[in-house]
Amino acid sequence: MKDKDELRDLLIRLQNSNHQAFSDLFKRYSQHLYFFCCKSLSKEDAEEITQNVFMTVWENRQNIDPSYSFSSYLFSIAKHQIYNAIRSKIVQKSFVEKYLQQTDEIEIPQEYDDTVEKMHEKLKQGIRNLPDKQREIFMMSRTYRISYKEIAEKLGISENTVDTSIRRSLQVLRRLIRL
Repeated sequence: MKDKDELRDLLIRLQNSNHQAFSDLFKRYSQHLYFFCCKSLSKEDAEEITQNVFMTVWENRQNIDPSYSFSSYLFSIAKHQIYNAIRSKIVQKSFVEKYLQQTDEIEIPQEYDDTVEKMHEKLKQGIRNLPDKQREIFMMSRTYRISYKEIAEKLGISENTVDTSIRRSLQVLRRLIRL
């Protein structure tokens, strides 16, 4: 009974935006949630899903009902995010396979060479204009094909920081291509 009262107290404090309560809940549940995610995903994806679940908890903290099972709430969020991650990977793999198959069959007309060359120059210039750290991370990932995990270890940063940096770089470069 004591544990149930303690959890209820933590959830009430969480609803009131108490960071320590959030931290305590994270410590209490994150490892179990992570291992649950590892059953279906890679360690990196499981770690990301675990973090995303707790971000969702924080964002929806005022709507949490302390009288309901908090662990069921967590694992329900995790199940949905695991499903979405798997579905996304299947769609992405299918798209890449279809794209590669199509590009093998397509001949590019000569008139597009100039356009491709201009776009290539825009991309090179865009990469040169990225902030130093962001450019370094982008080059390690895209040019040297180093995994996010290895980049994080080499630079002493988190994999989420690597991912965020790559996403921002790609946003900048996509904008350049559209212009």
